[in-house]
Amino acid sequence: MIKICSDSCVDINKDQIEENNIFVFPLSIILDDKEYLDGVDITPKDIFSYVEKTGQLPKTAARSIEEFKAFFSNLLKDGDEVIYMGISSKLSSAYNYAIQAKEELNNNRLHIIDSKSLSTGIGLLVLYASELARSGKSCDEICKLVEEQAKFNQTSFVVDKLDFLYKGGRCSAMARFGANLLKIKPRLELIDGKIENTGKYMGKFNSVICKYIDDMLSIHSNIKKDLCFITHTCKDLAFVEEIVEYVKNKNIFDKVVSSVAGSTISCHCGENTLGILYLLEEK
Repeated sequence: MIKICSDSCVDINKDQIEENNIFVFPLSIILDDKEYLDGVDITPKDIFSYVEKTGQLPKTAARSIEEFKAFFSNLLKDGDEVIYMGISSKLSSAYNYAIQAKEELNNNRLHIIDSKSLSTGIGLLVLYASELARSGKSCDEICKLVEEQAKFNQTSFVVDKLDFLYKGGRCSAMARFGANLLKIKPRLELIDGKIENTGKYMGKFNSVICKYIDDMLSIHSNIKKDLCFITHTCKDLAFVEEIVEYVKNKNIFDKVVSSVAGSTISCHCGENTLGILYLLEEK
């Protein structure tokens, strides 16, 4: 049997995790020096409440090599092959810890893939790998196909305010002040595994999202049509549903699914972040 696993940045829905038999390794969130496990004993609502009350940003952590080894060993114990892909190697030390765990386990049935992505950008690759496994592809074939597909992964999002990115050291105080003052909403994209600012929108968050969606869907002519995620940290779920319907009505995708970003992603982007994520056909 081939087991597909990821870390808790994967952000796909519980039904998708269960239906595809995906194994998830929770990353750590630190509040007041106390460790919580993403998706186990902490939620994004807990994080937003904590920041509102304290003004302090939670810390994220990759877990230890020993914890990675224990997670992988449990999946390997029945002689199964295991494919792991978590958050981009350029965004977290988690990838390197997973690699070191593989080296120490010295088990050739364990395969580590750099997703070069985050959130449901990882989720799309995980679901693709699961589909390939069901179709009878070998572990080596799956790894090769997923690594190639990772080069054609459209992951982007718009952030309402830069407060969380500023507190996390990912933007300057001046950039934060100017963006909030002028109501600038930055568009951030994953490019070669790194987050890049590729555009900006001016106005209220809800009013710029459709323009952002239109822009992203016009960039590429080679969109894979099977699945699209609208992933978010929004309080206004009715607005999210409006965006889902907006994308559905374009008749590009066979399925458009909303997904709530988990605690790790929420720590860095804050409330009112929304992204459209999908795969591209390989050129």
